[in-house]
Amino acid sequence: MTPSTVDRVQIKVCGITTPEEAKACVDLGADMIGINCWEPSPRYVSKEKLSAITGLIGDHVETVALFVNEDPEKVNSLMEEYGFNTAQLHGDETPEYTMKINFPWFKAFRVHSDFQPSTIRRYGQSRFLLDAYAKNTYGGTGKTFNWDIAIDAKQQGHLMLAGGLTPENAAEAVRKVKPDALDVCSGVESKPGKKDLAAVERFIQNVRMAEQELMESALVSQLDRSSS
Repeated sequence: MTPSTVDRVQIKVCGITTPEEAKACVDLGADMIGINCWEPSPRYVSKEKLSAITGLIGDHVETVALFVNEDPEKVNSLMEEYGFNTAQLHGDETPEYTMKINFPWFKAFRVHSDFQPSTIRRYGQSRFLLDAYAKNTYGGTGKTFNWDIAIDAKQQGHLMLAGGLTPENAAEAVRKVKPDALDVCSGVESKPGKKDLAAVERFIQNVRMAEQELMESALVSQLDRSSS
């Protein structure tokens, strides 16, 4: 999303653990469904459940498998076996590591005090995710970070904003950062690994409301310029 245009903000609901949650989130308007394949996570989904979840999701919704410092061969194997569209690399994976991934992927960067947006360029991908940093934890922390860093990073490509997003701050995130996508996880849970579908619905509604406001504001500005 650029300052002069207002595009549709994609919404990714991450940490889905059951087929019922996946279908409900899709029905509510999620564009992407994220499934955690990192075993230490409370949102980890075992192989036995993966096919049941991915099998319910239509082709119009992107399925994203989240990995943390996983063996590349295992990443490729799971991606192929369960038909995921995209791999989310949420650990300390290097640019050299990513060359071993045979499927579409994007890198998640945990934003700490020394984070440099120029790091994103080293990975050669147009899409990237920014999340809050927490020691020994990879995603789902419920923490936000300084969104000014995200605004600065937008020039690196297509920004997916994560980290502490909730129904209460989703609209502000859209208005202030104008990201290409939002990634929500713990902010729409009743407990880790259990989605609160009413919160998911509010989150999506608030994103669309803010998006509409930006579109209307852009149209008014365009009309003002045309008449001046």
